[in-house]
Amino acid sequence: MKVEISYFPPEKIITVPSPEATYPFEINGKFQYIVEFSCYIDGDYTEAHEEFFCNWLENPNYYPIYSLAEIYDFQLAEYEELFKVQNIEFNYMKGSRKDTFFVKVIIRCPQQFKHYYPYLHGNGSMMNLSLWSLKQDIFRLEEREHESPYPVKRTKNNRTRLIKLKWIANTLIATLTKSSTMFWVGYDGDYIAAFTNDEHFSTIESLQKIMPEKVELVTDYEWE
Repeated sequence: MKVEISYFPPEKIITVPSPEATYPFEINGKFQYIVEFSCYIDGDYTEAHEEFFCNWLENPNYYPIYSLAEIYDFQLAEYEELFKVQNIEFNYMKGSRKDTFFVKVIIRCPQQFKHYYPYLHGNGSMMNLSLWSLKQDIFRLEEREHESPYPVKRTKNNRTRLIKLKWIANTLIATLTKSSTMFWVGYDGDYIAAFTNDEHFSTIESLQKIMPEKVELVTDYEWE
């Protein structure tokens, strides 16, 4: 199995939420490495991608894993049933939109991660927020004022003008430390981005050392 990875310099990444933001969350603390893992891995990308991460996180030293995802209200029953069957600890918080909730879970073993991963990836494929971190609970929510990126027309007393809408909503804040490693399911679920200070992520050679057997990391994958 070949997995394509890409490196990005942290100093050029915008993480504070804004119209031009690279990522839909805010990061506090410094991090050295951003590595994107491509989902397109030798065949059907969804199944192969799931196999890759679940095999990688078989090591019990990565646990507990803390996850935070923003889901729609119609998903609540399905998630609650999964958590009940797999004995996964969770709690809900109000989402950033009227019909959404943030669900925070603690995953204590590889078996629980294998059952929850399809939900994380599927949620990211729906353009919703899906993240997890290794061994540390780095996620919190804060109420922040948001502003629409583009003005809209509003009429009052027969006068029309352009204004930018503002509202208060919960915003995800991830606080990274020297030992933090966080993963985010990228837009449309096409890739997973890791944010970390772990020296294993510093080069493709050092990262290869912690990969599952039969996984080869490449930086320029040649499509067949």
